[in-house]
Amino acid sequence: MFYVGIDIAKRTHVACVLREDNTLEIKPFEFPSTQAGFTKLQRQLQSLACDISEIIIGMEATGLLFDNLYRFLKALGYRVVLLNPYQSARFREMDTMKRVKNDNIDAQMIAALIKSGRFSEGYVNEDQLQSLRTLYRHRAALEDQLKAIKRQTQTLLTVVFPELEQVLPDPFNKSGLALLEKYPTAKHYEYASVGRILKTFRGIKGNTFNEAKAQKVLQLAKESIYSGAGKEGYAATIRSNIKVIRLLKEQMQEVETAMLSLFDASKETSDEAHNEIADIIDNLRTIPGVSDKTILALLAECGNLDRFHSAKALTGYLGLYPALEQSGDTQRNGRLAKRGARLAKRAIYLAAIAAIRHNDELRQVYQNYRSKGRAKKESIIITARKLLAIIYSIYKHNVPYDPQRVFVASPNT
Repeated sequence: MFYVGIDIAKRTHVACVLREDNTLEIKPFEFPSTQAGFTKLQRQLQSLACDISEIIIGMEATGLLFDNLYRFLKALGYRVVLLNPYQSARFREMDTMKRVKNDNIDAQMIAALIKSGRFSEGYVNEDQLQSLRTLYRHRAALEDQLKAIKRQTQTLLTVVFPELEQVLPDPFNKSGLALLEKYPTAKHYEYASVGRILKTFRGIKGNTFNEAKAQKVLQLAKESIYSGAGKEGYAATIRSNIKVIRLLKEQMQEVETAMLSLFDASKETSDEAHNEIADIIDNLRTIPGVSDKTILALLAECGNLDRFHSAKALTGYLGLYPALEQSGDTQRNGRLAKRGARLAKRAIYLAAIAAIRHNDELRQVYQNYRSKGRAKKESIIITARKLLAIIYSIYKHNVPYDPQRVFVASPNT
């Protein structure tokens, strides 16, 4: 057998080939991330003059930089193992007893790790799920930008109209943005009236901003501690941020629509896999408290859930377990493990909170553990693990939610 380690980079990769006796068959060499570079690697592999089944190739799942090379090698028929960078880093430290790192050493360490067999193999989504992952992570990036611009705007509001939150706790909904756009600071209410303020909300569906609130805003603006210094600069910045907030919200909605369209059950298609996953998503939607965002997060970050041999394995992949710290006779359960699929873990945690409100069976699970003296957050995590087990079962068997089966078996707690 030959073991190929590839260190992935943006423009130039490094590869080497290890023999069974731990000596190098091919010393580390560079090849560019181009078609010509991929062909150079292919020729080196062909020079081994062995059956393709006698070659195992390992590379780290570094962002998306590995994707094109991974698919190129898979198309040629090679077995390619994706490694979590965390496990290869730990293996390198264990093998060298120091934090030595360069491209040549990394390639050799990856080859050695593959040869040792002490690795957990990664996974690459198929085209449909890969598209979902790309879209979902793009939406997550947009959401991070939205949070940042909201924080910046909120900071400005604490200067130019800190009293506004007494009437408008959320200044970033449609009504709040409309009001801020017209009256960005307390000093902009100088010539305002109740009628003019209420006129701002015409055409906004679901608006609950009434005359009493308008009068309260006018009173607060008159009594505001804001001096008026830099009024026009603050106003221009807030109005600019409002445009960005609206654009980001619009973009996020477009991305969500694109994600859902990937699994649209109404599409006429002969693709059995597409039809099956559309049915599965419809069944997952029958779980009270589980939204499309939760489902999309799990599929985007985990791929096909039935690739996990059990719900416990899926829980471990997400990192939905407490870190254990043990020394001598002392044992302490820490916070949730930092490892795992961060976005999916957050989504299932938030879904558990929603399920506690809207799902009678999962609310009972939560209350049972609270009555046993478990902390609030710990009980939510246990409920999240139970919810994940339910999602896994529905995905695997492609059946609707059955409330009677919730208490049949619980995940380890």
